[in-house]
Amino acid sequence: MPELSFLEPFGYSHGWRDIVNDVSFDVEERRPEDAYAVVWSSDDTVALTLGQSIQVQAKASDPFRDALDLVIGTDIIIGGPGTVATSISRRSGQSTTISVTAIGGTVTITHLQLRARPVPVARTVKVSAADSVSIQRHGQRSNPGDAPWANQNDAAAIALLLLAHYAQRRPTVSMRLVSSDSDHLLQILTRTISDMITIRHGELGLDADFHVESIEHTIARMPSEEEAETDCETRVHYATLGCERTGLIVPPNPFTFDVAGLGFDDGVFDPSAADNPDNVFIFDHPVQGAFDVGRFGT
Repeated sequence: MPELSFLEPFGYSHGWRDIVNDVSFDVEERRPEDAYAVVWSSDDTVALTLGQSIQVQAKASDPFRDALDLVIGTDIIIGGPGTVATSISRRSGQSTTISVTAIGGTVTITHLQLRARPVPVARTVKVSAADSVSIQRHGQRSNPGDAPWANQNDAAAIALLLLAHYAQRRPTVSMRLVSSDSDHLLQILTRTISDMITIRHGELGLDADFHVESIEHTIARMPSEEEAETDCETRVHYATLGCERTGLIVPPNPFTFDVAGLGFDDGVFDPSAADNPDNVFIFDHPVQGAFDVGRFGT
C-alpha cells in the first residue's frame, strides 16, 4: 500500500506528562451479611387510582443480595379501599425497580422499603507497584485514577499493566487526513480505535508505530476558486487521528514449530509479535495451518 500524506497542523507531544511509575489502589473488600436489613426506603406519599401502576427505582448505598418480596404492612404501608400487587426487577445488585399496581380500588402509599442482605465494605487493602528504574530516571509519577470494583488480584494486574505501558514515556500525535483521493477516503472510513499505523515525519525525525486512540470526523464545505463567490455544494471529509506510540519491542525470533533457531530452545513466546494476519496460525488453513509456517497469536 502506498504511503499516505496528512495535513498540517501536526501535533506532537513527547509524553513526559503521561509517565506513570508508581501505582497504588485502595481496594475495598466486601462481605455479605447474614441478617436481612432495610437497604432502601422512602416516605413519599403516592396516590394510585384503580389499575394504575408505578415503577420506583430503589438504589441502595451498598450492594445487596437476596432481596425479599414486599410484604404489605411491613415493606409497603397503604391506605384506601384497595390493595396492591408488587414485584421487583432483580434481587441482587445495588439497585432494583419496584413495581406497584393498585387493585380493588384506590390506594395511597405512605411508606415503601426494600429488605435484603447488605454487602458492605469489610476492610480496605492497599495494592501498590512501582518501577524503580523509571522513578530514578524521571522522578516519582503516580497514577491519577482508581480501580473501582476490582479485587486485590485484579488491582495488581491493572497496576502492572500501567507500569508496563507508561513507566517510560509514550509520545502522542494528532494529525489530519483529508479525502483527497480514494486511498485517503478508504483510510478515513476504515480506521478504528486500537489500529496500529506507522507514522513518519521527516522534520521531527519520527518513524515509528502508533496505536489509534481517538478519531474525530469532520465534513466541511471547501469552495474552489470558481465557486468562491457562490454557494458551494462540494464537501470534504476530514478525520483527525489521536495516536499513541506502541512501545512494543518485537523480537526477531518468535516461536515457530519445526524451524531451526526458532524452536523450543531458541524461539521466544511473544504473541504481540505474532499477531500478523499474514502468518498467524489458523487451523485447517492450507498454508498458515502448517506447523512450520503459522505462528502463535493472541
